[in-house]
Amino acid sequence: MLDNDAFEEPTWGYQIQQATEKALKAWISSLNHDYPRTHDLALLYSLIRDLGDDPFPFQQLVRFSPFGTRIRYDDVEALGLDRSFWNQLCADLLSHVASLLP
Repeated sequence: MLDNDAFEEPTWGYQIQQATEKALKAWISSLNHDYPRTHDLALLYSLIRDLGDDPFPFQQLVRFSPFGTRIRYDDVEALGLDRSFWNQLCADLLSHVASLLP
């Protein structure tokens, strides 16, 4: 989904938001805790921190919360995000969470 012409930014951003959300919820589950029903990535990061783990390396992904709600539905001007950077950060999060699971 690196091609801006093939995938509009809201579509790509929604996929990053969803992957991040699911990864954070898996992380919370790995800490033997229930996660809330939310699309708010900041809330999920806070919960991980409150449970004693360190999500800081992936904290920048919080900026994708609006893609899970408002941006994917509204006609919003593209932000011109660096897709390669964000895809890699999300992939790093997924790898980290995979290492936490049995």
